[in-house]
Amino acid sequence: MILSFAYNLLFITLATISSHSFQYRESWRTRCVNAATDESSAHFRIRGGGPLESASTDAARESDKLIKFYTLKGGMCPYAARTWMTLLELGIPFEMIEVSREDKEDWYHKINPRGKVPAIMNTKDGFVTYESAICDEYLSDLARHMDEDGPIEGNEIWKLMPTTPSERAVLRLLNDHVDTQLSPSQFTLLMNKDPEKETELIEKIEKALNVLEETLAGKGGPYLMGEAFSIADIHLLPFFLRLTVTLKHYKNYELPKEKFSRLLAWFDLCSKKDSVRQASKSNEEIIETYNRFLQVDYAFGGLNKNKN
Repeated sequence: MILSFAYNLLFITLATISSHSFQYRESWRTRCVNAATDESSAHFRIRGGGPLESASTDAARESDKLIKFYTLKGGMCPYAARTWMTLLELGIPFEMIEVSREDKEDWYHKINPRGKVPAIMNTKDGFVTYESAICDEYLSDLARHMDEDGPIEGNEIWKLMPTTPSERAVLRLLNDHVDTQLSPSQFTLLMNKDPEKETELIEKIEKALNVLEETLAGKGGPYLMGEAFSIADIHLLPFFLRLTVTLKHYKNYELPKEKFSRLLAWFDLCSKKDSVRQASKSNEEIIETYNRFLQVDYAFGGLNKNKN
């Protein structure tokens, strides 16, 4: 009888612990879902499911926002747009803090000594980093660290980054191609004032774009790393949007469909994602901004090679 009573007491104790553990996990999940971004609702992804709806910004508690995200006023910077998309895709709650382009407040140089955006701060441990590619990989690593379940078996992409060292290297090489080959050719063509150079510059930009077209063909698409959306897509998207808008408007140049059918299909697909729509600007906003750039013969941080 005493033994029976002990077994019953043990069963009740274990059941109570299990119940409290479940309630804790549900409470943690509820806090994550209720944490929203500053200017738009964050999307939270769970295993095997799509985005969960988050609460409104007004209902979000400041303490729930894991990341402070620093960007230019108006959200026009394409580099910062990369990190904005990454935060939304990963479902990491964040606070958006806008930095003035004109005065670049002194306080911000304590966050990023280079005075550029984006920069991010982890509010839990105070860690700060900057440069879009570094910010995005840090956020991916952070999301992995917080995911107790680990990657779903068979998935080649986990939290926007490949699961194997070789594919991670491939992704980084793609990002480097965008930064060192595509972007310079893009802004050099846009700012060119010599009609005799126009054909040569178009050939350069198409050569850079063809690498991405061949990547989509080799990986089988629909995304740059294959079946899943990744940081490789995010790294390209804000610049590709500006490429298509500005070159059509100022240079009367559109990507030939017969040469870049996969790339154009990729852009159309990515543009339908909530994270991309929220972190992107309209064609009109882009043209308004670039009108000012053309007036001052903007160098685009050295990407405009006409200035060299």
